[in-house]
Amino acid sequence: MPTQPDQLRPLPVSPGPVHNETLGSYLHRLAIANNRPAGVLARLLGPLPPEFSPLSDTTATWTPHSPHGLATLTERPVTVLARALPALADFLNPDGPQPRPHRVIGRPCRCCTARRSSTASLVILVLPAHQHLCWRHQRWTRSTHDIPLTHLPEVIPAQRRLDQLARRHRHLGQALDLARKIVEEWSFSGMPIDLASEWTDRLDRIERHPASMRIPAEDRHHLAAFPEIAVLANLILDPPTHTIDPKELYIATTAELSRRFARIYTTFGTQDPLYQRFCKPFAAQTPD
Repeated sequence: MPTQPDQLRPLPVSPGPVHNETLGSYLHRLAIANNRPAGVLARLLGPLPPEFSPLSDTTATWTPHSPHGLATLTERPVTVLARALPALADFLNPDGPQPRPHRVIGRPCRCCTARRSSTASLVILVLPAHQHLCWRHQRWTRSTHDIPLTHLPEVIPAQRRLDQLARRHRHLGQALDLARKIVEEWSFSGMPIDLASEWTDRLDRIERHPASMRIPAEDRHHLAAFPEIAVLANLILDPPTHTIDPKELYIATTAELSRRFARIYTTFGTQDPLYQRFCKPFAAQTPD
């Protein structure tokens, strides 16, 4: 049974939550600041959720008293906490509109973490799926270590374009996932468009970073292909034609990719991942 709010006492040290922080991250930071086990602290609010960690962002085990218990521990009003903790806001207003775009678990860059949290090395956030970097410090954050973008200037306009698309499209996260899968399958099955020189050059620049060998290869390749993934995601959201014929859509899309990349796109036909994952499903969903 969770402790009733009137039986709780404020913690000696109470760092504030970071905007869009997960509940698990905030409770772990509170525990570290007060030299307590995070699980013991979390049990004061409700039964411990399965696999509790800083990545956890669930209120499934909470009771109606839990938000007030957290407010007592932190000496902060529930309304103030709810502005920073999305899971708490949803718990307080379960029937309210939640027009959030597709979200992913991520983190701020190390510089922002140090500025916001002196008690922990890591803050976990719930971020828009299209956000891949820290604008303030110009660092790629979609990896275990920050990657400075000083020597990768082409990544910046790609992210800026995604920010613009996010204001018009609710499903940008799904389009990015699809674009990344298509690009990965191109790499495995044979590239229909010659982007090898750009990707090799970017990988060389990434590997000059001292922490590059500690960054997973998958993350390095994601960054190397990111500008092209952004272009493909844009075309998925705003195709060059809305024809119901998948082959016509495929030809129009490959022609547009050739134009945007200034490369010849060698059409592979129906076996192309672009056709299999985008053109055929898109045309099937288009009404007559």
